[in-house]
Amino acid sequence: MPESVDPRHLLLIGAGPGIGASVVRRFGREGFRSTLISRGESLEQLAAELRSEGLGIDAVVADIEDLDAYRATLERIFGALGAPGVTVYNAALPDPGEILDTTVERLRTAYDVDVLGAVVAAQVAAPVLRTAGAGTLLFTNGGFATHPVPAVASLSICKAALRSAATLIAAGVQEHGIHAATVTIAGAVVRGTAFDPDNIAELFWTAHTDPTDAWQTEYRFAGV
Repeated sequence: MPESVDPRHLLLIGAGPGIGASVVRRFGREGFRSTLISRGESLEQLAAELRSEGLGIDAVVADIEDLDAYRATLERIFGALGAPGVTVYNAALPDPGEILDTTVERLRTAYDVDVLGAVVAAQVAAPVLRTAGAGTLLFTNGGFATHPVPAVASLSICKAALRSAATLIAAGVQEHGIHAATVTIAGAVVRGTAFDPDNIAELFWTAHTDPTDAWQTEYRFAGV
């Protein structure tokens, strides 16, 4: 890649101690530095923990619910030398409630975080990666995308929309050498189980490193 893009720079949007931290550690074992984005709660604590493990970590506070400010933050990151060659969109708003009991405002907020934040990330990253002729865009998804659950109506709706959005993003970037895909987790993420986030992180690494002729638009994790 040109020097404007660093193929060993991971941008993780929606940083947390579960899947996000495990993905950062997995890529870090391969020499990646990471930029973490979240709203700020416990962000610096997580960044400090990862740095203590010898990983190169930058932490950036951004609230996806403020889409304009969030876009501006991403534009600064992708406008700098060494912009991320890999982006993982891991943000979600798990707002419980059935569809007939929730409000339009809650649905709109969930859609902003779960779907539009991912679209904005792809819109900002794609031009830079197209110029580089390579890159990876991965989106954390869940089984709700194809099997909606009434008790988490907004998440079910949004994960289905994210699945469609990621498929459309892939169609728009693949010819430029950019791999875009969802990593769909068909189970509850709990450490010490088959759905341990460290196990899931391996699938993110597989999706990133798959050769072009093996690219998929959806990688499904159903336990190990």
